[in-house]
Amino acid sequence: MSSPVRVRHSPRTRAVPARFRLASPAQQRGRETLERFAEATEELLRERAFEDISVQEIVRRAGRPIGSFYARFGSKEALLPFLYQRYHESLESLVEKRFTGPAWQGLGFAETVAAVVDAMIAPYAERRWLIRALALFARQHPEALPADLVARRQRVSAMLEGALLRHRAHIRHADPAAAARFGVYFVMCTAREHVLFPDAPQARLTPMTRSELRSSLAQALLGYLRAAK
Repeated sequence: MSSPVRVRHSPRTRAVPARFRLASPAQQRGRETLERFAEATEELLRERAFEDISVQEIVRRAGRPIGSFYARFGSKEALLPFLYQRYHESLESLVEKRFTGPAWQGLGFAETVAAVVDAMIAPYAERRWLIRALALFARQHPEALPADLVARRQRVSAMLEGALLRHRAHIRHADPAAAARFGVYFVMCTAREHVLFPDAPQARLTPMTRSELRSSLAQALLGYLRAAK
């Protein structure tokens, strides 16, 4: 799907610290082992927080020797950048499929806004245990995330923004692209905080069901895009 939104690449690059690096396998067996470690970690994250999971538990759940873990990861924490990239690859593919096809061409502005909001909430709800760990890690160790991951996140945002900008005639902001970009940002931030961290004080002060959250965010985004500036 072509998008009128330009992906913004950061001019700055930095080396990922050694303890967060992954030794990428060249052979299929090695890639399969990586997948086993990733799947095992996701399963364990359903049960408890990442800091409470040991490498021994991960290798036992994966059915692989501990030496094969340390041959690929410098530490347990090095798993998280890999899980982040792995998750984002699936997210990018999911969003792209969701926003292509003739059905999207026939949606009205309000319906498109609601669908964009739903597309942002759904991944958080479906894999909350994983994305919560990744969100915490990204805040604590931004230096561990590879530079291309930011560009990939921009591509996902660009697809969401592009869906809104199909209806730019209904966006009354002086800069429709900037409005779509900020709209995606504030919806994503609100959804992330409410779904991933429901026990945080502010989320507890604003209780709502998933359906109420979706409806409120759709109304807020629609009102913002229609507001003149």
